[in-house]
Amino acid sequence: MKDCLVHAKTFARIAPRLKGLEDKLNMIVMDDNGVFSKASTGETVTEPKPEIVFGTADAFWGPHVRTFMMAVVGGGRLDWFQSAAAGIENPALVMIGKAANKYTTNHTQSEAMSEWALWQALDYFRHGPKHRSQQAAGVWDRLDSREIRGSKWLIVGFGSIGSSTGRRVMALGGQVTGVKRSQGLVEGADRIVHPDAMMDELPNADVVLVCVPHTPETEGMADAAFFAAMKSDALFMNLGRGALVNEPDLMAALDTGRPGHAALDVASEEPLPQDNPLWTHPKITLTPHDSPQTHGTVIGADDTFIENLQRYFNGEPLKHLIDKSEFA
Repeated sequence: MKDCLVHAKTFARIAPRLKGLEDKLNMIVMDDNGVFSKASTGETVTEPKPEIVFGTADAFWGPHVRTFMMAVVGGGRLDWFQSAAAGIENPALVMIGKAANKYTTNHTQSEAMSEWALWQALDYFRHGPKHRSQQAAGVWDRLDSREIRGSKWLIVGFGSIGSSTGRRVMALGGQVTGVKRSQGLVEGADRIVHPDAMMDELPNADVVLVCVPHTPETEGMADAAFFAAMKSDALFMNLGRGALVNEPDLMAALDTGRPGHAALDVASEEPLPQDNPLWTHPKITLTPHDSPQTHGTVIGADDTFIENLQRYFNGEPLKHLIDKSEFA
């Protein structure tokens, strides 16, 4: 029997789906007071040593994340950690990755993130800010708008987020070019180009979405030259990491009129300090890294864990398994 640690709120959601595994799992839950207990009996567990952990926002955004972390990395028996997130670069997750024999991620949040991209594009194309200001002023003035149909999208980084976004854009009549190293057509793109061709593609794009991982190679990739290559009425969006964008270069480019607008769900420093000029720039729409924060994302992460749990006990390969070398 394996000791499996989850947050109490997570357990409340997935408990009905664990039926049939009672003889394989000893579920240990941590509540919002940082108290650990056996889910089956309510008996307090003073020193949990989990072999399986499902790490969700319930734990990592809760009041006792440090207590949870100490149990995860300090037990000394961690065989498999299932993350509800896709990224692994957070220092806490790196620490867990080093402690775990197996580390898996979740990519179902890409569906919510792609809807964020469509929301921002439609708001820009249909003059959302101008319409809202006219409503506040009581002005009845019709505006000519643009459509997704016929628009050209360049999606830099064509993983799960890029593919999910591309499928939606194509369904609305847009044209999608994906940028990724491995070639060949994939779902959600009309064509795929190598990163070496990215700068040549920028002048043709009405929308540029960046969603590559943050690596030494991609850090600051969206810089002055990047923005200078874009169209004056194009929309730039970042759903990757804040470090992908040289923020002073972005603001300077917007001030000179190229691109036309930027929508950012991430920033180089999070939470963003109140005195950061990104907050007040008139051509920037900013959201607090909450594009994946939907009920569907929570359920999708639970689905990934339950599927991987079945695979784990059946001796099958786990989905979204990360190589240990990534945590070196």
